[in-house]
Amino acid sequence: MNKLVEILKNSLPKYFIEQPSTRKKVSFRPFTVKEEKNLIIANQTGSPNDFLLTLTEVIDSCFDLPENSKKLPVFDVEYFFISLRSKSIGEILQTTFVCPKTNEKINITLNLDDIKPVFDENHKDIFNIGSKLNIKMKYPTIEYLLNTTNNDYYDMLVDCVEHIETKDELIHSKEVSRETIIEFIENLSKKDFDMLINFFKTMPRIEKEINYKTSDGVDRSIILKGMRDFFR
Repeated sequence: MNKLVEILKNSLPKYFIEQPSTRKKVSFRPFTVKEEKNLIIANQTGSPNDFLLTLTEVIDSCFDLPENSKKLPVFDVEYFFISLRSKSIGEILQTTFVCPKTNEKINITLNLDDIKPVFDENHKDIFNIGSKLNIKMKYPTIEYLLNTTNNDYYDMLVDCVEHIETKDELIHSKEVSRETIIEFIENLSKKDFDMLINFFKTMPRIEKEINYKTSDGVDRSIILKGMRDFFR
């Protein structure tokens, strides 16, 4: 790296936020003009995967993280991105969306600093199956999104089992074939399967409910979520 560029980057302000998945503080700097340009290009002309790849490159450059951001839960990266956008461009976001009921354009103003991770008090990642088995789940990561074309809960469940604990041993999913995990999942009771699916339904998320009124005088609301909803 050009020495002057390195000095310039090191002179940028540092900010601290709490990583949702670990509740630990992490530091970051604002993104540069070049990094913002790369994000805009990827958002406008690239595929969803192109945008995710560019975003993780920017986050890895701006954040002081112990591991590559592709390895992090999706909601961590979403929150990092919103915080990064707020400190780099400004916390106020003026944007539009199309009302799904009336198809009219709605103009809104958001304060990105008001968007915080939503934690469900009923969420857990360890589940007891019967009296002899415990299943530990892991969060879907950006790397998982980049490498899969399946978005349904069944496939996600198969891929997000971290380990299965029996009375006598701890079986890590990396130590057995995917087919073995599939067979295990297929032999769960419907009640236990639904209990595990609840892991995804209640995991931390980044979203914001927007209340608005349409031209017909009706009060409505919509939930913004996902990185592209907050990068406009």
